[in-house]
Amino acid sequence: MPVWTDLGENWTANVLFGSRSPDTTLKIGLYTAPTSEPGETATLSDLTEPSGNGYSRINLTRGSWTISGDTATYSEVTFTASGGNWGNVYGYFICTSTDGLLLAVEQFANGPYNVTDGSSIKITPKIRIS
Repeated sequence: MPVWTDLGENWTANVLFGSRSPDTTLKIGLYTAPTSEPGETATLSDLTEPSGNGYSRINLTRGSWTISGDTATYSEVTFTASGGNWGNVYGYFICTSTDGLLLAVEQFANGPYNVTDGSSIKITPKIRIS
């Protein structure tokens, strides 16, 4: 499961207990660097995403998550390279859509995946709230 970043913990606290409004849509994306899992202090600028060849972040719509106990799960999302290769993809991240705050990040346990033209990566995002 993804690791919460400090920004993600702060954002969540401000939505729950402060005056910040939640984003109606979060985004999920992939990263090709760094090659090791980013730490809790990571920001979106610390990550390198695939460029071109059909890559774009995917929307995660608020209210579409399934909550069970302390875990929120989203339906499977699929990233597909089209028109060229993305190279080695090491993991994925979840960020806000309004101001690009990195909320959570996970390195693939059995990656990286070398994504070539026409191949896909499928992810079922899960976040533990504990």
